[in-house]
Amino acid sequence: MGTGKGFGDFVRCAFGKRDTEPYAYQRALAERRGPLPQLLRAPTGAGKTVAAVLPWLWRLMENRATADSTPHRLVYVLPMRTLVSQVKDEVGKWLKNLAEADSRYGDVELQVFMGGAERDDDAWQLRPEAPAILIGTQDMILSRALMRGYAESRARWPVSFGLLHFGTQWVFDETQLMGPALGTSAQLQGLREVFGTASPTASMWMSATLDESELRTSDHRGALDELNALSFPAGEALGQRLRGTRLIERVPQLPDEAKGYAQGLASVLSEAHEPGTRTLAVLNTVERATQVYEALRKSPPEAELVLLHSRFRPVEREEILRRVLCDPSEGPGLIVVATQVLEAGVDVTSRTLFTETTPWSSFVQRCGRCNREGEVAGGGRVLWHPPPRRKAGPGREPEPVAAPYEVSDLLATEEELSALEGQALTARELGERPVAQVRPIHALLRRRDLVQLFDTAPDLTGADLDVGPWIRDGDDRTVFVAWRELKAAMPEADMAAPVRSELCPAPVGEVRGLLTKQRRVWVKQRMERGWRRAYGEDVVPGSVVVLDAGEGGYSSVLGWRPSSKAAVSEVPRGAEGPGAGDLGSDRRSFTGQPMTLERHLTDVEEAVAESVRRLSSRLSAGFSPALLDATRIASRYHDLGKCHEEIQERLRAACTSPVEDGVLLAKSGNPSATSQGRKFFRHEVVSALMLLHPNNPLLESVEERDLIAYLACAHHGKARVTVRAVGDEGFASPPRLLGVEEGDSTPEFTLPSGERVPELKLSLDLFRFGTGPDGREGWTQRVLRLRDREDLGPFRLAFLEALVRTSDWRASRLEPPSDTSAASVSASHEAGSAA
Repeated sequence: MGTGKGFGDFVRCAFGKRDTEPYAYQRALAERRGPLPQLLRAPTGAGKTVAAVLPWLWRLMENRATADSTPHRLVYVLPMRTLVSQVKDEVGKWLKNLAEADSRYGDVELQVFMGGAERDDDAWQLRPEAPAILIGTQDMILSRALMRGYAESRARWPVSFGLLHFGTQWVFDETQLMGPALGTSAQLQGLREVFGTASPTASMWMSATLDESELRTSDHRGALDELNALSFPAGEALGQRLRGTRLIERVPQLPDEAKGYAQGLASVLSEAHEPGTRTLAVLNTVERATQVYEALRKSPPEAELVLLHSRFRPVEREEILRRVLCDPSEGPGLIVVATQVLEAGVDVTSRTLFTETTPWSSFVQRCGRCNREGEVAGGGRVLWHPPPRRKAGPGREPEPVAAPYEVSDLLATEEELSALEGQALTARELGERPVAQVRPIHALLRRRDLVQLFDTAPDLTGADLDVGPWIRDGDDRTVFVAWRELKAAMPEADMAAPVRSELCPAPVGEVRGLLTKQRRVWVKQRMERGWRRAYGEDVVPGSVVVLDAGEGGYSSVLGWRPSSKAAVSEVPRGAEGPGAGDLGSDRRSFTGQPMTLERHLTDVEEAVAESVRRLSSRLSAGFSPALLDATRIASRYHDLGKCHEEIQERLRAACTSPVEDGVLLAKSGNPSATSQGRKFFRHEVVSALMLLHPNNPLLESVEERDLIAYLACAHHGKARVTVRAVGDEGFASPPRLLGVEEGDSTPEFTLPSGERVPELKLSLDLFRFGTGPDGREGWTQRVLRLRDREDLGPFRLAFLEALVRTSDWRASRLEPPSDTSAASVSASHEAGSAA
């Protein structure tokens, strides 16, 4: 079938080991004739991370028969934050080894979604045509797939949405922990097939215990293509893993009250631990895990102690994971007290594992962290016990404290384990036990919901549609907390937004509880620069808040701890620039170097044309030539609005010397040197008004006038579907809309193409709701018609939007002249005219 490197050689190269051999089912994934299966059944410990990444990468980069039909981006979704860094490190090693043998693999982007504003967050977006591997939690990735990206600026939502639904192979791992995200992932795949995408997408769910019916939704109904790892020869290495057994043992009865339970379990763990080994204890809640860990510390056993849960900052979490994964054979060994974070994806094993009762599918996953590789002669030990029981009313049996699970699921598991007492079982034998489990009812994403989410403007109260119910269960939703040393009563207006390394996930309810205790909780202003005190409606899933480091709330050992009063150490941060979230900010116009409008428009049009050329084989089925041509034209005109006197004054003020009369700027120097001018001014609104102006001949003979105007208006993500006046603009006379005033004029000038733009007097009637006084259709109506067109739809339209924006970003990063003098601007002007 004509290939490059064979899959076996490819895997050996990725691992950097000559004796590495892929498992038979991994080879079958890579070499199958059709696309990857929708459902991959593989037991815990069977190498699912390899199966998720390397077969896809080989099919894309080495197999000529499948390269063009394989989505060029892999989106790897995990339920827990703790897993992401470990998977990224593993994939990073594979890419490094492959790149040393073949430079093509150096072009594969590897991006992690963990929340926070990092300088490289747009690396995967800058080149839509480049192969990429994107790894993140269901919160981070699915919120972006729903155009409400957690810990991401509002303006970036459409770009992430447009690219995540374009040419992507989705892979969902550890599905038993995903809750409502599982149904959402299936429904999104169905909706992509309903509305159409710019380039084909596909989804693969990996699990040993998944009920296929859980992937059937109103728009994802068909039978699933399935591959079962156990239907292939196991081979020596995988066979040893699959033959590994665990002896099921119930621990002696523990007290039901929290304090006595924690102390009793700590004694059990100390007694069960064997020197030179790793012992794991998995509790169902962060609170109980912390209590058990603290009880162990009060009477420390002969072992190193580690606490691991989801509520740590990345800097501490990475160090904890390093300790969890280190070799325990030297010295007294290791006792790890953890929550469900160890249940999924973390490639760690133990001689002894304790677990509270859970739903059966979760119990099977936890058992996969005991004797994982079949390395313990005679088998490992799985100790279990129900969680503490709450007091019951007269005549009723006390029930276990089930949160975050259903009581009936815990009781069903307890009954099954009682019947298995003293038996040594393999992971496969455990997974095949028919134990009843409640299928919870979750909110289902509908077509109308997705369509509504396309508009990123907040409602009239400033609130956004909450996507949390489609991503996490109600009691499992988090916000992101950072700690800063605040020298004044409130943060300085120019304090930068938190970066990823600062953010600690914390429960929404507990952060809201701080507000009632008069703790100082700060959020970034939505429309203007600066910070303000948070209110209850600000603390929603995915939001980012800042606490005063001097007031406590966190421990490097215990993680999120709102009751702690000890000062929190700040996380070191790199260079900080101005935030991009303010409605009036325009930092991409102030790149530190001047550039003429002519030069920039030419550069962006060329960048769009180059991306379309590189993606031609992938876009051919998704778009007509007319739509792609309209996108190129939109890039040519996207910054017309920068001819407005308001933005020209700001750009000229940032130059170190006067600019020649008649030269229009697109980029300039340091934004701190610019005048403030009108609040909320958006030059892209001017671009839209100019393009659809009845006296402007630029689009007279162009069929896709509305599409071109929309792509120009949306190229900063701040004026898209619904465009409203902000603050007191609605009461201004004459009226204003995002800084643009009724009756404003734009000058006459010539484009690099030779087209003449006449002087225009602007009217805001286009942005009135309904039909304007001149009988023209209003802006929002025009955009909604684009969104609902059969040949566009939300996914294709968002991709075209992302294509223009990322091309603009790339063009803005080109090396312009090295100073901000008048001479350099004049030279740039001449170069642009020549182009």
